[in-house]
Amino acid sequence: MVLESLFPVKSIIRKPLNMLIFSAIICFICVFIGYFVFPEYAGVIIPLFITIVMTPLLYRIFTIEEDVERKEAEHKIDRTFMQRHDETIMIFTFFFIGNFISIFLISLLFPESFVTSVFKPQFDTIQQIASVSTAAVFPPMLNIIVYNNLRVMILAFFLSFLIGTGALFILSWNASILAIYLAGFIRQGLYTEFLSKTFGILPHAPIEILAYFLAGIAGGILSVGIIRENIGSKEFFLVFKDSLIMLLLGVVAVILGGFVEVYL
Repeated sequence: MVLESLFPVKSIIRKPLNMLIFSAIICFICVFIGYFVFPEYAGVIIPLFITIVMTPLLYRIFTIEEDVERKEAEHKIDRTFMQRHDETIMIFTFFFIGNFISIFLISLLFPESFVTSVFKPQFDTIQQIASVSTAAVFPPMLNIIVYNNLRVMILAFFLSFLIGTGALFILSWNASILAIYLAGFIRQGLYTEFLSKTFGILPHAPIEILAYFLAGIAGGILSVGIIRENIGSKEFFLVFKDSLIMLLLGVVAVILGGFVEVYL
């Protein structure tokens, strides 16, 4: 792919910020491909197209991650857990931000009829979330938030485990919902509400999104580890241990994010 040649894997690992530019361009292209090919289902097809396009790149990144863990298990290098995975977490972060920026700008710059047509499933989801939020009192609300986020996190893990990079679909979908939700306030001229909503989600949204990152990485590296390593070997044990740590950290992040969202 032409864009992949402009942003090779090693350059993205060395400079994760390149992923922001790469994912924003890919997202922008996929929005229009999805709309013109499947106009009635574009809102769901777009994250799927993004996942398909990004899969070869992310699979190679997961492979490099697993190679690092193999060398660690063989005592060729000595790195901490975060040193082994900080680049991948940053890459997922910039992937999410790139998707968000691209759809946010499309939502602001293109006609409202186009936006509502392309992202109809996202608008429906936003309305469902709003109805649940206004109907629930605090303790049930906390349970609903934690349950829903845990469900999404586990889905991200299993999608990545089964498909390799399936969590990209979850991240792209959530980025589109957040971008459309916030852009709607600016489109209506509600700048004060835009600022209040933006600052309102800042304490908890990064924590909850981090859980999806961790679950996606955990599933991805475990998937590659099972394919490439002998189950029971020390290399596989290190991969499994890191995957489990990431998954448990994701659960902690979901619970913490729920408390912050409800009580702060």
